[in-house]
Amino acid sequence: MTIRVVLAEDNFLLRAGTAALLDALDGVELVAATADRDELMAAVEEHRPDVVITDIRMPPEHHIEGLTAATEIRARYRGDPAYPVR
Repeated sequence: MTIRVVLAEDNFLLRAGTAALLDALDGVELVAATADRDELMAAVEEHRPDVVITDIRMPPEHHIEGLTAATEIRARYRGDPAYPVR
């Protein structure tokens, strides 16, 4: 079984390093690495990952964009039989 992951991190070095670590894991497929909330939301819509790893503070305001994105993802896909969010 392969776990499909979307990563969201605005810092390039952290995003690249985390992506490299995830790519090296057996059973993990990094389907997207994004830099901000809008990219994260688009990647989730496109790839429907099993897991989202997100930074809390991301552009544009560097406040709680990652948390609000996670909340929105959960609400948006809840009840979708093709994307069972728990």
